[in-house]
Formats: sequence, C-alpha cells, structure tokens
Amino acid sequence: MGDLTKNFSRAEIACKCGNCKGAAKISPDLMTRLQAMRDDAGVIQITSGVRCRKHPESRKRTTSSHVPADLGDLEGRCGHAVDIAAVGSRRRFRLLAAAIAAGFTRIGIGKSFLHLDNDYKKSQGVIWDYYK
Repeated sequence: MGDLTKNFSRAEIACKCGNCKGAAKISPDLMTRLQAMRDDAGVIQITSGVRCRKHPESRKRTTSSHVPADLGDLEGRCGHAVDIAAVGSRRRFRLLAAAIAAGFTRIGIGKSFLHLDNDYKKSQGVIWDYYK
C-alpha cells in the first residue's frame, strides 16, 4: 500500500543520493498517470524518482525533470519524472503501451528502464533513447 497512490509510496520516489534528507515531493499528476499504468500493466518498480541538486545525476544533467522545479502550475515545486524498470522486450513494450495509454508524452527508453515525465515546459510528443 502506498501513501501517494494506491500502490506507490514516498519512500519509493525519494532521492537516494545519501547527501540529502530524501527529497520526495513529486507531481501528483505524474503519480496519477503512474498509478494508471500500474493498474494496466501490473507491478512497476521505480528505479529513480525525485533527485536533489546534490545527486550525481543532477550535477550531470542540470535541467533534469527529476529535480524539483516549479513549472508555474498548481503543483508547485516538485519532481516531474521517474525511471522505472523495463527489463526484456515484451515487458518494455507492455510498459510503453501503458505509459502512452496513461497520457505520458515524454518517454525515454533505456536498455533496462523507461524514463517518464510530465514536464510540460519541455518538448511534448517525444520518445528518445539512451543507447550510444
């Protein structure tokens, strides 16, 4: 049971860098979409949620949607992205289909994860990969 949605908790999305107190404010809209995915595709493992500015990945990508920001909407300062485990082509396909059905329009595809965000100040209707 979760304290953010039926199945997701703050602990799952909290920053894990070890340099902060585990910042965990995340977009309620994002979590509603993620719960819709969970209802559709089954168990979802969050591999990365909110990241503080001290997190090593935040230092590499200063415009990361994982870092709490105020988009000028009603949600206030919060994270707008999660990465979820997506191991295997069939599972990745199922999660991708569920993400699109849930309304995600910014999706990154990695070898073992999907990046999902609702940062509407960035390009919409995009899917990118992390392969090099």
